[in-house]
Amino acid sequence: MYLGIDVGGMSVKCGLVSDDGKILAKKSIVTTLGDYRKTIAEIADLCRETVSAGGATMDDIVGVGTGIPGTVHEGVVSFAANLNWYKVPYVAELEKLLGKPCYAGNDANCALLGEWVFGAAKGTKNVMAITIGTGIGTAFIVDGKMLLGNGSAGTEGGHVRIKERGNRCGCGRLDCWEIYASTSSLLERTKELAAKEPDGITARILAENGLSGHCIFNAEDQGDESAKKVLDEYIDDICVGLINYVNVFRPEKIIVGGGISARERVIAPLEGKINAEAYGGSNNPHVSVSTPVFFNDAGIIGAACLAIK
Repeated sequence: MYLGIDVGGMSVKCGLVSDDGKILAKKSIVTTLGDYRKTIAEIADLCRETVSAGGATMDDIVGVGTGIPGTVHEGVVSFAANLNWYKVPYVAELEKLLGKPCYAGNDANCALLGEWVFGAAKGTKNVMAITIGTGIGTAFIVDGKMLLGNGSAGTEGGHVRIKERGNRCGCGRLDCWEIYASTSSLLERTKELAAKEPDGITARILAENGLSGHCIFNAEDQGDESAKKVLDEYIDDICVGLINYVNVFRPEKIIVGGGISARERVIAPLEGKINAEAYGGSNNPHVSVSTPVFFNDAGIIGAACLAIK
């Protein structure tokens, strides 16, 4: 058995994972920000609690893998902005506490790894994963190998520039893809539409229910043509980035994750648009689009895969 740990800025999830990728037990805690040693100690405690919840002991654990939202290279977290971690010797610290072989990688890469070994990308040699959330996470497997970049600092696909509007991203650059394709962007577009049309359907739904990712979809369902236009433009912006990467890497499959992936309204048009507009059109290999098999558990399973190898 293995442990897979998915570290986020809000929570840490840990799963007891079998050799064939099944989660046998799962526990989570709120992420403590501050002294990284305290956080890692809490992660170690979480590991022990998860093992116990699965009716196992630490003697049953072969290895421990962790997905971390940042740049992770040779066991060191060189940069994880949401955790305020810089040059943290994560693997060495966790191994001291658990006495087991430990491994760590970028969380988006781990999520794709889980899908590649056991899920939606199984059997492919070239696949891209995108997680649409507060920002945009991307990961790539090219010719059967995970793409990492120099110092494992590559594949930050949300931070390519796609427009010339002067909107500043949290990374400091202007007009990054994630400004336009993230769920944060969709919420901003919803607020802008409600302000522009205060007597419209979107404004009424927002006033009645508060701002959420459901507002703009509910407004379209109720016949708001402006909401339909907003969603069409949002989907086009997702496609702009995806097509750029298709033209560079030509994956067999793109896996679209994050909460937005539950919306058929967003997912359904992507495959047709990508294949129609990507370089070479139908003359080049077809790119399929799917949602993950494991959804929120992909990070845990993929982290465990670091140890499963």
